[in-house]
Amino acid sequence: MRILLISLLVFASSASAQSPPSVDCNAVKNSMVPVELAYHSQNGTMTVVQAYRDKSGDYVVWSRQTPPSTHPNPPVFVTKATYVDGAIASAELSTTYAGKYSHRTAKYTPDGLPKNFDRRSDVTYKMHAVTTPGDDTTEDKTSTISYKFKSEETTAVGSCVLQVVHGEIDATNDAARTSHTFQLYFPELQISATAVDGEPIVDGLSTVFSEIKPVN
Repeated sequence: MRILLISLLVFASSASAQSPPSVDCNAVKNSMVPVELAYHSQNGTMTVVQAYRDKSGDYVVWSRQTPPSTHPNPPVFVTKATYVDGAIASAELSTTYAGKYSHRTAKYTPDGLPKNFDRRSDVTYKMHAVTTPGDDTTEDKTSTISYKFKSEETTAVGSCVLQVVHGEIDATNDAARTSHTFQLYFPELQISATAVDGEPIVDGLSTVFSEIKPVN
């Protein structure tokens, strides 16, 4: 009986240790504690986003994206993006691909985008991007971004109930090619979840996580 009791206690202790840590929803919504959001697209592409937030609207977001497991030898894409007044200002991308595009940097200048845009209205603006691949050449491009506000609601994200703004984006590049993106924006997290094949599906929320690092 004593052996059985000890075994049960050990099992209970192990199960408790393995359970995911609870999320302090008040801290998530009302403080600047770093947060991690995991989501996937309709085709199974997995994305993890970590936001290091600041009330000023200047903050840093790391993301790691992995294609579906059906992809042969799926590459990993890691991006560090810096935001100023709520808009992306610079980014650094590393991938497991070889060649000059395995690492590149970019600087962005928006024209016509309101500061700390809350995604609750329609807006069309220009985004100027200067990208430097690994071979130190530069690519200078300007896109026209048309954002459409769709709806706003509260939704359960893990154990927390958060605001979410639904929107869609059409981006037209210099060659007049347009791409369409579905976006979920969580204003309390300062995080956007995006996908091209339908609205992304949220998998989890955490304030305890391992920091994303560049892959090369």
